[in-house]
Amino acid sequence: MPLLGLAALAGCAAPMQFPARPVSEAQTPEGIVRAYSVDAKGRADFFTTQGADGRIFRIAYDTSGGGKPDAVVDLDEIHTPDCRHLVIVLDGMPYGVVEAYRQKGGLRLFYPPSRLVSTYPAMTDLALTDAFGAVRCYAPESIHFDHRANRLVGGEADYLSMKNERWADFCDYRAFPINDNIAYVFPEPFLRYELGNILDRLHKRDRSVLVFYLISTAGQATKEGEAGMIKVLEGVDRLSEQLVYETHGLIKITVFSDHGHTMKRCERLDPRPLLAAKGWHIADRLDGPRDVVPIEFGLVTFTSFATKDRAGLAADLVQCKGFRFAYYEDGPAVAVRSADGQAVVERRGGRYRYRATQGDPLQLLPVFEKLKRQGKLDADGFAADQPLFEATATHVYPDACNRLWRAFHGLIEDPPDVMADLDWGFYAGAASRAALYGAAASTHGDLERTSSTAVFLSTIGPLAPALRHRDLTKAMQELTGRPWPEPRQGRAE
Repeated sequence: MPLLGLAALAGCAAPMQFPARPVSEAQTPEGIVRAYSVDAKGRADFFTTQGADGRIFRIAYDTSGGGKPDAVVDLDEIHTPDCRHLVIVLDGMPYGVVEAYRQKGGLRLFYPPSRLVSTYPAMTDLALTDAFGAVRCYAPESIHFDHRANRLVGGEADYLSMKNERWADFCDYRAFPINDNIAYVFPEPFLRYELGNILDRLHKRDRSVLVFYLISTAGQATKEGEAGMIKVLEGVDRLSEQLVYETHGLIKITVFSDHGHTMKRCERLDPRPLLAAKGWHIADRLDGPRDVVPIEFGLVTFTSFATKDRAGLAADLVQCKGFRFAYYEDGPAVAVRSADGQAVVERRGGRYRYRATQGDPLQLLPVFEKLKRQGKLDADGFAADQPLFEATATHVYPDACNRLWRAFHGLIEDPPDVMADLDWGFYAGAASRAALYGAAASTHGDLERTSSTAVFLSTIGPLAPALRHRDLTKAMQELTGRPWPEPRQGRAE
């Protein structure tokens, strides 16, 4: 793709040709049969049958020109090893939007979706590093505070060089980052380009497994919210139908995302005047005990800081307008602060404990009480990881104990001193980026369910109702019978 992405706006990639709607639909004993006119100029020449479970299990073709199906393909009878496998990674697609779209009749080539609980922060690089088993990220974003150098490092240069996204090594396509701005400012034409790019590369027929990461999804969500996300799903739906039609079913398609989206309109919150009013010195290095360095890059609903007084900064942050939670490492625990609550998350031998000393900021006390009644806590109140995940996968703050613990212990090479979540209606980020994009229809990053719950679905089969990104390596191998991820040559575009 040329520099500045002009080809994306010119629509140079292959267009999708599969019709948006069938020419007829009929209920039969075997299910709902839809007839499409793909090449016959209005006359039905392709047919799909949707079974009682709501999934399309059969396709058929009219090869004689009589308007009736005479060549039938049972999709479930085609073995996965005989097929090419297309994996589409959508940036910022929430489980709830996909499930609602499917309930209205969409994505019926796919098995029911699974919840895919993101990392904390709910950020692309962190989640996809887990999904692909890539080298750890040095920070949540492309800029971070280097504690050894005592200064901010990284920024646009690191972003453009993809220094923090080694997961892209496993993709056949990830747009050059210099074009990401276009994906946010003009997301719809960029989406058309990226979907057409999938068709172009599949038609080259040079790989059996192809992995595509689409940045335009994030642009659609940020600019248009749910309406933009629906356009993405409609495009993926038509693309999937076209590919199944073209290959006579000899393709399997898997779709997953990195995180959800808040589905709330928001504007930038600048923490500097708020903290200055509480006596903090806004700095670019840490010398005194009241120095604080804001760490800002993308427009997201979490933010982070460098400071020598973690507890003091966290206590002041949650008293400022626009802040919901603050988190920091506190000895052997992760501390959680809200305006009227305090708690700690502790880990021992792969088990977690949640202790609230004021209120119940993460609303987890009832969860632990239920686990206790079920005999799933040890004598010291610790819960094993998997039962706790299952008990909190749909919680307002899903998988909070594990996600917060990992945020400060192993997910990131150089974690910030304090991380914080913003209230609805606000995002944090660099002023230069906010000036370019303005208000956002939706964004992501915080611990809450809509921001944190991504999605997984496949035409091969279903996965567990809920899983984490780091579960995908094993789950994809079991689903496909192939290694995941497969090695790639060089970096993507």
